[in-house]
Amino acid sequence: MDAAPTTLRSRLRAPRWLPKGWPDFFLQLALFTVVDVLYELTRGLSEGSVVTAIGHARSVVSWERSLGIFNELGVQQWALQRHWALDVADFTYFHMHFVVTTVFMFWLYLRRNRHYYFIRNAVFAADAIALVGFTLFPTAPPRMLTDLGFTDTLDRYASVSNYSGPIADLANPFAAVPSIHTCYSLIIGLSCFFLVRRQPLRVTWLFYPCLIVFSIIATANHFWLDAILGGLLACVALSGAWLIERYRPTLPRSARIRMRLEAPPRLADAR
Repeated sequence: MDAAPTTLRSRLRAPRWLPKGWPDFFLQLALFTVVDVLYELTRGLSEGSVVTAIGHARSVVSWERSLGIFNELGVQQWALQRHWALDVADFTYFHMHFVVTTVFMFWLYLRRNRHYYFIRNAVFAADAIALVGFTLFPTAPPRMLTDLGFTDTLDRYASVSNYSGPIADLANPFAAVPSIHTCYSLIIGLSCFFLVRRQPLRVTWLFYPCLIVFSIIATANHFWLDAILGGLLACVALSGAWLIERYRPTLPRSARIRMRLEAPPRLADAR
């Protein structure tokens, strides 16, 4: 009589590589799916007018000139004269941001689960704050300031266009301030530096934000100020995640002990 239910439970039992079982795994997937859809839709709805966004971009240029850091055009010209550098910049901007972020979050959940929820909260906080920036200060990327000499290098990818199809429907072309690419890369780079066990890999991950910043400047998708604000956004998001961890309500000690005793065995983080 009990053989069938036992077999069913064994089939539904989560594999050992899932730290907290299927329910939590699917919950995390659902959360990121909902947040990503809302982020893209809200970013598209908050898209400012062309005139306003171009005006803000020229204001950024003016601020950078006053600070003596307006040299993005020189960085792009350097890359344009070296095909390998431009290929690296285009590939990094168009592919690595999404792929590395996705792989990192899966790795974090599966192999460093104890730290996953902190980083997840930081990413969600960064998205929320960035949307405020996109809405209040819509800014065109440098590639739209063709009169200054900037070139849209990503237009070489004819198979995937920024100006048509689903990408154009969801993406906001005036979401330059702050640079979410820079924000994510700093969160990932710092996290991997502290969580990766092998010393050479730990140090290598510190260069990942540098690669991302080079790509957004060389492809004329962001200004230096965008990157600086993206770095500040990462600091604020991490601080917000720390506050959530520090002051979130906690279960009574007796309830926590009971949950630990009832919880199934999980893989150690030391893997």
